[in-house]
Amino acid sequence: MALFLPAAVIVILDQITKYLFWHNGRNYEIIDGFFNITLVKNAGAAFGMSQGGRAFFIAASVVAVVLITYLGMKLPREDRGRRVWLGLILGGAVGNLVDRALFGEVVDFVQIGVSGHYWPVFNVADMGVTVGASMLILYAIWPRRGRHSMVVDAATGRSAPADDAATHS
Repeated sequence: MALFLPAAVIVILDQITKYLFWHNGRNYEIIDGFFNITLVKNAGAAFGMSQGGRAFFIAASVVAVVLITYLGMKLPREDRGRRVWLGLILGGAVGNLVDRALFGEVVDFVQIGVSGHYWPVFNVADMGVTVGASMLILYAIWPRRGRHSMVVDAATGRSAPADDAATHS
């Protein structure tokens, strides 16, 4: 549930927002110089990189969906955080895969920037991938209680759990 619910939420929000903005057909300036709704069709990767190559991007998305699902299912049920974050990535991959498979390109519409310098236009699926991946990276590098880290004693070359190394100094 922790894997597929966030994925479903991202896919649904992504497809609804793309449909609504694209069929409205208008661009909007929401916050002058910072946030706009700017309609763009993107035949490339996330944030408009590597234009073209529809078959490659569809194949890569299918592989990503299978791999993310496999990894998410292998995580213990108690590991809800990582399952949710993988679910966000999964939803983003599926959301953009739907567009590529049906239309050959992805609809992007969110544009943010400062003083006329804008980030490439993106969508809800891209947000899911970015937030999920960012949270997984933070999880991997952020120290936590109860998680045993290994330290290597420079003098002896021996490794020991961080807690034990501190008591043996």
